[in-house]
Amino acid sequence: MEKKSLFEPKINSFADTCLNYFCFVLLIFLFAVSSNALSREYKKGFVFVTNQGEDSVSVISLSDFEIIKSIGVGKAPAGIAIDAINNFVFVSNAEDKSISVIDADELKVVKTIKIDGSAVGIEVSDGSRFLYIADWFNNRLLVYSIEEFKLLKKIKVGKAPAGVVSSRNGLIYVANRDDNSISVVSEKTFEVVDSLEAGDHPFGLALNPTEDRLLVTNVKSHDISIINLTKSRETVRVQVGKRPYCIAFSSKGLLAYVTNQYEDTVSVLDLKKNKIIKTITVGSFPEGIDSSNGYIFVTNWMDEEMMVLDAKTYSVVKSIELGSNPRNFGRFLLTQ
Repeated sequence: MEKKSLFEPKINSFADTCLNYFCFVLLIFLFAVSSNALSREYKKGFVFVTNQGEDSVSVISLSDFEIIKSIGVGKAPAGIAIDAINNFVFVSNAEDKSISVIDADELKVVKTIKIDGSAVGIEVSDGSRFLYIADWFNNRLLVYSIEEFKLLKKIKVGKAPAGVVSSRNGLIYVANRDDNSISVVSEKTFEVVDSLEAGDHPFGLALNPTEDRLLVTNVKSHDISIINLTKSRETVRVQVGKRPYCIAFSSKGLLAYVTNQYEDTVSVLDLKKNKIIKTITVGSFPEGIDSSNGYIFVTNWMDEEMMVLDAKTYSVVKSIELGSNPRNFGRFLLTQ
């Protein structure tokens, strides 16, 4: 009968220990990788969501896509704008004629600006000197100083101004829903310097990253106006889904993402071909949309959720439950 070595159990025991230790380290590594997979390279940042039905703003951490706070604001918040320089988040409260100013470091309201009008779209100027507010009922663009939160100018624009966007070259674009037009305002003089034609009931608008094209959602004609800003005119109109609302762009600006409220979809528009290359099914009544770092963030009003999509595969990475009737009309990501 073969004799067993007295040292064999010890050798096997040592090997088992090494194997167990290796497996343990590997398990920790895989857990760390999987926990960071959602956040990719985000170090710090937030998603802000206006919950119109409960007068609040939800704050979602970009590190793990979890809600970390709910901030009380004014009545019926809808519009939103990010000031990355001063670390402010501006929220338009449609029913109490006010703007809530949130400190993004402390995550609390530090100022409430009372306005003489009804705010819808809001925008921060390049350089974060001015806050622009579309005054829906009075057909005006209100200009406030961000340093002092003081009203500087009331500018007459078209009928029922909704979306507003500011460019790096000192021009402000305002979508006038009932005029089917875009007012162009100079930041130097605070006067209207041009008017551009759009489709039927323009509402949301966005500048591509190179700022040579302005895209406008026409909610009644169910299409997108693409305005060539070098030529100062609409050069093409692309049919999308029913009731397009908001627009965001891919990181390089080659693609545009459009929420279609009445179709529960997001249209992916190839800006080189000027054609729809993909229609993504999302939640019910999608409104606000933003994009960053390989993700697309879709705010579904009826389902009361934030849907996070992978920008390459368009698959759902995560669905986050929100407050009542989330809107997010404007840019809502603050990344650092």
